[in-house]
Amino acid sequence: MTSDLRTAPEHIARVAVSLRKNFVAHPGYETVRRIFGEVMDKRQAELDLGLTAEGRGIAVIGESGSGKTTAIQRILSRIDTSGTEPGEFRWISIRVPTPATQKDLARAILHALDFQLLRDTTASRMWELVNFHLQLRKCWLIHLDEGQELGGRGSDAEKAGVINALKSLMQIPSWPTNLVVSGTPELHELLTQDPQLSRRFFITRFLPVTEFDARDDVAELVAGYAGLADLPMASDLADVEFVPRLLHAGREQFGIVVELIIGAITCALADGHPAVGIQDFARFYAERSGEGALRNPFLVSDFRSVNTGRAPLEPAVSAGLQGRPRKPRGKR
Repeated sequence: MTSDLRTAPEHIARVAVSLRKNFVAHPGYETVRRIFGEVMDKRQAELDLGLTAEGRGIAVIGESGSGKTTAIQRILSRIDTSGTEPGEFRWISIRVPTPATQKDLARAILHALDFQLLRDTTASRMWELVNFHLQLRKCWLIHLDEGQELGGRGSDAEKAGVINALKSLMQIPSWPTNLVVSGTPELHELLTQDPQLSRRFFITRFLPVTEFDARDDVAELVAGYAGLADLPMASDLADVEFVPRLLHAGREQFGIVVELIIGAITCALADGHPAVGIQDFARFYAERSGEGALRNPFLVSDFRSVNTGRAPLEPAVSAGLQGRPRKPRGKR
């Protein structure tokens, strides 16, 4: 490919889209996928046998940028819907409204089920409609994103009402529904406030990816993405401090690290560089954060002193070696 074609905006846009489509699993992904499968298989078995049992919940907890929402959407998109009829939903996914009142949550669920409400509908009537339309649409599972908002900013009575609404979804007599709730660590506190709710949930964490246990995996991840873009890696990416710089810049959150890698590759292509190097990571970080050179972890010597908004790291909750992120397949 000629240099002009490689730097053409159309080509760079196609490369960026292609790289983003290439899903890479966070170490916690396989655990979530397995639990998803067990919950859905259980529901299928109950329907086959004509039985009903209370729904179960899956909570996926991680800092913003950890990749939890992307992982859940990938799992949902691969759920078998071959047995559904027109107008039926195997699952729906909604972003929890802010503030998360009972009425707003019910309205969001009904909207996802393609049911339009009248303005003067009461909260109790809304939840009756939710129960009815979940069964009418044969919806097995509801995904609630930004689940920490379920704690709301309202009164204690309103918060308790939202918790009771979640429990009621899993206890609908004729059509108990499974829940998947993703959110930041505040979600864990919310779920454990009510023993009846917490006992129904499997809780999985998308933990930070640290330089102590993921250095080689992250280096392979960079190489894999560069290979997919048919772009060599500059020699400065072999520096022992590169991966720690990248993880610090990405707040040790898997999704942000992937975003930085893809962004650096597109910067290298746009600038016509023969290889992706540290300067491309520095440029993309500056564009993403709005910070100058003195606050750029790819440029300053004492990069760990740069405040990137990273959450405090607790040694007991690092991603460890429980799983390895899979690198993209491509040219090396």
